[in-house]
Amino acid sequence: MFSRAPRTTSLRHISDRVMMAELLRLSSSECNNNGAPLKRLVERDLPYHQSTNFIRVRHQSNDNQWWRHWYSEDWFHVLLRVRTPVALMLFVISWTVLVIVFAGVYMYVDRLAPEVSCGLSNSSEGETIHFQGAFAFSLETTTTVGYGLPNGTNGFFENCMELQIAIYFQMLMSMTFNAFLLSFVFASVSRSQKRGAQVIFSNKAVIKRENVGGIERYILSLRIFDADSMQPVVEAHVRLYAVVHGTMHSEHNKDVRYPIRMQPMRLFRPNDDLGSVLFTSLPSRVSHHIDFHSPISPPSHLPENGCRVWDSNYIVHNCKMDLREVDTYTGGQDGLKCSVCGETYNTSENLIKHIQYSKLVESHDDIPVEGSHQEIDVDTLFRNANDKRAKLCNEPWYREFRQYFESANIELICVFEAIDPYQSGTFQAIQSYTIDDINFDEDFDPCVLSDSENNSGGDSLLPKMNRWMRRICLGRAAIGRSIKIDLEAFHKTSPVEVKE
Repeated sequence: MFSRAPRTTSLRHISDRVMMAELLRLSSSECNNNGAPLKRLVERDLPYHQSTNFIRVRHQSNDNQWWRHWYSEDWFHVLLRVRTPVALMLFVISWTVLVIVFAGVYMYVDRLAPEVSCGLSNSSEGETIHFQGAFAFSLETTTTVGYGLPNGTNGFFENCMELQIAIYFQMLMSMTFNAFLLSFVFASVSRSQKRGAQVIFSNKAVIKRENVGGIERYILSLRIFDADSMQPVVEAHVRLYAVVHGTMHSEHNKDVRYPIRMQPMRLFRPNDDLGSVLFTSLPSRVSHHIDFHSPISPPSHLPENGCRVWDSNYIVHNCKMDLREVDTYTGGQDGLKCSVCGETYNTSENLIKHIQYSKLVESHDDIPVEGSHQEIDVDTLFRNANDKRAKLCNEPWYREFRQYFESANIELICVFEAIDPYQSGTFQAIQSYTIDDINFDEDFDPCVLSDSENNSGGDSLLPKMNRWMRRICLGRAAIGRSIKIDLEAFHKTSPVEVKE
């Protein structure tokens, strides 16, 4: 009675995706690279293609006093971000200056009343304390060493109230300085940010095409692994962003303000609806479906006016929310609607069945064609995009992806967050991918193998000493482990065959 509904590739084959006017200009007329340089927000400046987690952003303001408010209100964390050797050197200089300042105070106090014996100098001979003696006394007071007074008399300075006050304030500042130094050293040494250096990102990201249930899907994937896999991190989760640089880094655009932002990319592996939780003691795959709503989906068609709007009567408006097309296929949301009656559907197949059934009912009831479902030509509507794509069958499917990444200067930023189980501190690891770091129509090679060598143990002296040292230092040995990770294969990719 009804013909089988034709399977379609995805929602973006039905209508054009919404994009900002600036991004449209980048990709509407050119297929080749626009020649603009790309300056990464995250530089790969560590060995093995990793990054130091620094975002390359600085401030510009006509008010040169802005830093006084920002940095003075949060001076402790600003100081904590300074490298530990530099910070310790600053502390040594500050401590030395404190000793010298109070040495000058003691010289001043001793000269206020030369006839009074305070014990700092030989007042009977009319002498006042010199800088060397004042510095030694200030150093002795700060460190509470207790070598003795310069002249060995009047240990409590009863005759010199000013000197007692000076000693009181120096001891107070010394205790405060020592407490702050101890807390700073502990906070600096126990910083969890360095834990992110053990999180390894794959050198390349891959984009491949999959065909699931007759639906084409384009998947962007990368891999993450924690080198300290024996001690799993807590609450590990991942986020992915897209940054479209465009032509902003060209020399003639250096003073142009661009609407650049971090565009979130929805993840389906791990599912971001469940928090994008990972267990990184084994290599974990992070995947994004380049669908109708994806910020890195290349434009398949452009209207003559070069402007894209939600003008299709068959697409449910996303209301500027970050959605996933896969949710429409699993019943999480409806992405399609009927232009005649307004009913919504999760897949194009269901919408086609609705249109075909409604056309049959309306034809049977002699309903006028105008304004009814009978006006809709299903083949023209849903197969038009596929026919246009068929014209490019002699070219690789990823050509439009590569051209769009190059013309729009897209940078993908992956942010991994977790909690260190030892210090209970949150840390991040960040990686960047550009067109040079993406392999098309490839997938990652397997990198996990059985740890049979460790299970055998070995009877030679060197393996035994290694196991003994591990038991003494870590409380565990290498013998008896289950698997091991090939870090060379972790980064390797190989071409894949697409199953039609």
